[in-house]
Amino acid sequence: MEGRTVILTEKHIQLLKDINRYSRIKRYHGLLPRKECFMFDDAVLESLQENGIVEEGVIFTRCGSNPTGYRIAEHAKEELKKLGVDFSDHGGDWDKVKEEEVVTLDQLEKEHIDALVDVYHFSKTNKFGGMAPTDIMDDYDKAVIDYLYDAGYIFQIKVKGKNVKYEKGFVLSDKSMKILKQLGYAM
Repeated sequence: MEGRTVILTEKHIQLLKDINRYSRIKRYHGLLPRKECFMFDDAVLESLQENGIVEEGVIFTRCGSNPTGYRIAEHAKEELKKLGVDFSDHGGDWDKVKEEEVVTLDQLEKEHIDALVDVYHFSKTNKFGGMAPTDIMDDYDKAVIDYLYDAGYIFQIKVKGKNVKYEKGFVLSDKSMKILKQLGYAM
């Protein structure tokens, strides 16, 4: 990055912020997993790597899948700070991003919110045992459900037992509950 002119777009900055959010998560070894980069254009990530701003690494897991992950290069943090991109605990907008109670709706459309609301209500129905059954959720647009799952808005669960009527279903993540509370759909 040093000695080169690098033009950072809003997409670059957003990806850098997402990468930085994972820097303190021990189970990911401080790396943003590759699968979490699906909403970003590959060219954005590649340009950050080519310019030495982002480094690639491996997240070692017990299951042996060892996915690829990304982090901001140490030397790049100072350069980014000089460009006005501040990831420190004292950076104005960064404080808002880090706040527990503020959840952005950047990538969520109306159909995503509708599906989250339905998962919330299905999981509150005693008949469904605390989840939105997979067979009911199969009626929803697969792309919407896949996005919510891949982005960590919903989790898929499987339960077993003598009295279990619905074995597979979806539940909301904490992130989704915060969104639904912010929008007034959940208490």
